[in-house]
Amino acid sequence: MEEPILKRKLSLTDKAIRNQKKILIVSVFFIVAMFLGTSYALLTNFDKTDNVISVKTGNLSMSVQVKNESGTVGTINLDGKLPESDADGLANASPIVLTLTNTGTLNIMKYDVKLVKDTTKTSTLDYSYIKYAISLDNGVTYKPVQNLQSVNNVIYTGWDLAKTESKVIYLKVWLDEAAGNSALGKTFYGSIDLMLYQKADKPGSVQLMDAIDKRATEKVNDELCKTKVEEDGITYISGSKDCINFNYVWWSGKMWRITAIYPDGSMKMVTDNMITSIAFGENVTYYNKETQAKSYMFQWLNEDFLDALYNNGADVIDTTKSWNATMPADTTITTKPEETEATMIPVSTSSVGLLNSYEYWMSYKNLGAYNSSTAYGNSYLNIGYCWWLLNPYDSSSVWYVPVSGYVGSNSPTSPYGVRPSIYLKSGIALVGNGTKNSPYRISSDYSEATENDKVYTRHSGEYIKFDTDGNNGNYDNAPLFRIVGVEGEGDTRTTKIVAMDYADNKATKAFASTVNFGDSNNTASNDYWDYYLNNDYYDNLSFKDKLIAGNYYRGLGTSPYYNYKKSICTTDTTDRVSSCEKQASYSFMVGLLRYGELFATQQVGGFSNSIVMWLITKYSSSRVWIVSSNGYIDYYRPTNSYGVRPTYYLKSSTSILSGTGTELDPYIVS
Repeated sequence: MEEPILKRKLSLTDKAIRNQKKILIVSVFFIVAMFLGTSYALLTNFDKTDNVISVKTGNLSMSVQVKNESGTVGTINLDGKLPESDADGLANASPIVLTLTNTGTLNIMKYDVKLVKDTTKTSTLDYSYIKYAISLDNGVTYKPVQNLQSVNNVIYTGWDLAKTESKVIYLKVWLDEAAGNSALGKTFYGSIDLMLYQKADKPGSVQLMDAIDKRATEKVNDELCKTKVEEDGITYISGSKDCINFNYVWWSGKMWRITAIYPDGSMKMVTDNMITSIAFGENVTYYNKETQAKSYMFQWLNEDFLDALYNNGADVIDTTKSWNATMPADTTITTKPEETEATMIPVSTSSVGLLNSYEYWMSYKNLGAYNSSTAYGNSYLNIGYCWWLLNPYDSSSVWYVPVSGYVGSNSPTSPYGVRPSIYLKSGIALVGNGTKNSPYRISSDYSEATENDKVYTRHSGEYIKFDTDGNNGNYDNAPLFRIVGVEGEGDTRTTKIVAMDYADNKATKAFASTVNFGDSNNTASNDYWDYYLNNDYYDNLSFKDKLIAGNYYRGLGTSPYYNYKKSICTTDTTDRVSSCEKQASYSFMVGLLRYGELFATQQVGGFSNSIVMWLITKYSSSRVWIVSSNGYIDYYRPTNSYGVRPTYYLKSSTSILSGTGTELDPYIVS
């Protein structure tokens, strides 16, 4: 057995431990010794299918070399030192250097480095009093401090160690300042234990870090890609649209972009495009912990949008995290918002949130100054529309991202686009390569549709195309639609869909002769969308045999006009939309999306490709809501001329022939 790497002998009192100012001589000794040996456990190289294990030839083995920074056999000598705070422990502790070398005949796919209790000796010290931190960059930076959590504590998990390859880990160990008189006279004996794996699935965070580092070695426009910024142990994905092509995730019928990886392996992601456009709220507060007042944004994200996620994301969302909705001290995005108790919103309270101003800045920090148009304009998160961020700019406005990609601020009652964000649990497994053509899939996500499945069994956000005689089996130029939601019960369920493009090649018309879409007293003319869509337009649809009349809500137009729930609920809007008391509905074969509905925003790839479009919701007795070409919601007289994206209801008998439901591989339905 080698010399102990940690040993401590001192005289102290509980008061001295707490204050860490002086040592008083008493007759009780507190001795701790931790031994690092070269013991390790080996797992047989195997493939496992169900309950059958096939053993292969070859062996897994690894050597452990323990030295101090000077290159000699290492010890951490804590003689005469008191238990310390994390800051003092990191500053004062001398590291030992662990060099792990693959000495076997097989590549090691995964290895766990553990600090374990030596069962050949009697340890009496509570292991939770042992603090440690590791560095993977030769002691330059250390990962967040940890308490020893159990007798078989994994301090590091590594991946892909080739034959003869080595990994160097710097380890600092000290005693927690919380150790008091109950720890006096106690001992702890430990060693290093290694678990080696030949077959192991990489967590998504490890896969993504591999992709980040690989892309950083590739050139775009004769320059190496910039792919990440590391701050406070967090790896932010940061770079241009051309370089950041490895972080796409197709989950729950939506395309997402992973934006950050946290030290524990959890990740944050945000939708690749806007999901709706609504006002942020009546004031700048996202959620008030004291009064539990909820902004419109909080309600929409954690009611309407959360309801649209498969299984509500219960197997995917990390509920241990929090959203930082703090106002920056100096109203610049380069200042990280302070993490205050009042403005840190737990995920257990808000399953879904938004990116804040600092997190958006991290997405293009690699590209130059925060106010450089070539930097923010090229950010992979700049989508050419206006969308909300999470935190206040000042006491009367909230941060948002405009068309240019440069941050701005506006009144919370201004309706901008919404890009929901969630935290992915640590250890989530991903399948795919992370590109837009082959995005990651979360392994716990629902299974893909099979032939002859009904469309009503699928989920909000998935894409479809119709199998019609005019396609002749070629769907490249067939119009694309997106599932808004499924209504009804059992085998009579209907599926609401919306066209991804504007009707009649961006044609513009007046909404109707009044603010009420399809009213029996409206003018019957093709000059108005309400009449035209349900007459000549409908008659010429190649898929009208698959449609059924559906229920549409035209909105009350009552104050406050920007509360999205007023587009469907009665004046009592405290309930979620799915269960609130509904207004009177109107039946149409072809309709429009309402204000605050899923995908009731621009969807066609940026301001320059978009036109102003009508929603079905009236703002007042003389105005109707529209979505401007930049994604901002506004209102105009119904006689103005704008475009539309029509909506339809599918018959319950509509079935899937093929496809996976993504934008590039939509379901073909018949």
